[in-house]
Amino acid sequence: MAISKEQVLQALKKVKDPELHKSLVDLGMIQDIEIAGDAVRVTVALTMAGCPLKDQIKRDVKEAVGGIPGIKEVRVVLTTMTSEQRAKIFGREPSEMEGMKKVKHVVAVASGKGGVGKSTVSVNLALALSKKGFNVGILDADMHGPDIPIMLGIKERPVGKGGMLMPLEKYGIKMMSTGTLAGEGTPIVWRGPLVNKAIKEFLGHVDWGSLDFLIVDLPPGTGDAPLTLAQAIPLAGVIIVTTPQKVALSDVRRSIALFNSHDIPVLGIVENMSFFRIPGGDEVVDIFGSGGGDKIAKAFKLPVLAKVPIDPDIRKGGDEGRPVVLDEKSEVTKVFLDMAERVAELADQKNNE
Repeated sequence: MAISKEQVLQALKKVKDPELHKSLVDLGMIQDIEIAGDAVRVTVALTMAGCPLKDQIKRDVKEAVGGIPGIKEVRVVLTTMTSEQRAKIFGREPSEMEGMKKVKHVVAVASGKGGVGKSTVSVNLALALSKKGFNVGILDADMHGPDIPIMLGIKERPVGKGGMLMPLEKYGIKMMSTGTLAGEGTPIVWRGPLVNKAIKEFLGHVDWGSLDFLIVDLPPGTGDAPLTLAQAIPLAGVIIVTTPQKVALSDVRRSIALFNSHDIPVLGIVENMSFFRIPGGDEVVDIFGSGGGDKIAKAFKLPVLAKVPIDPDIRKGGDEGRPVVLDEKSEVTKVFLDMAERVAELADQKNNE
């Protein structure tokens, strides 16, 4: 006996959206059913891109349809609802940038190349601003290398509410990352259009609440993510992270040129891995050279916001999910606290211009 679409729909009526607790069929999330012999393909439209519950929904659909006698193969294809479809479920469609309505300053952290410690600077700057009394969030926009959850020691996954994603919280700051959606070790293979869409979702469809600062950790280089952010929302400014080497500085020039071309202010330069202090004394060693950050800052008439030393505690804190700024006695903590003050002052200046 041939399998019918009606049989499949009846089975799917038992599958409920984990957040809304209603049938996927009743919610209009089942977009298509294709049957070929003993194989069935079901297309499910999620309420939001990067839905944190997508794996559970996919698993439940497979289990329900696979229980129909005669079916040997079930394939589930996930897509995303249109604005009109979401509006039918939630009564209204959240505006594109609804989550940003109460965010005062958005500061992006960028780098011309990978491996310069951009994410380390992002996390510790966010925590330093929080220590200064600001309400802070951090968005991990590095879709292909989302390290922020590891650095903050976050393993939980976010939940949805009313068509919005709720950010996770740790050490008093809010955080959203693809790393918390996909799970640790899961590769994220997204091309340009999907990266652009995800960043816009993370900006506008995450319930950030009232924030003084949203720190955005950008992927390295001058690709889709920086351009999407530049075009999606007014930025208070960008911080460029570099190391003293010549090859890093040449990439910094390209990054600065990108943001200048979009009339986005660059707040200043952070020279990471600037020097190594010999334990027990004041002697320092310039392992990666010296003066590079000063040179690029002078060329573009920008301030050097901080010179972050090489310190084993920075690496240790990032690996253990307890960033170095949480250590009151660390020399690095003072560096980031001073940097936070300068960033706050510069952001306010840009806001008042």
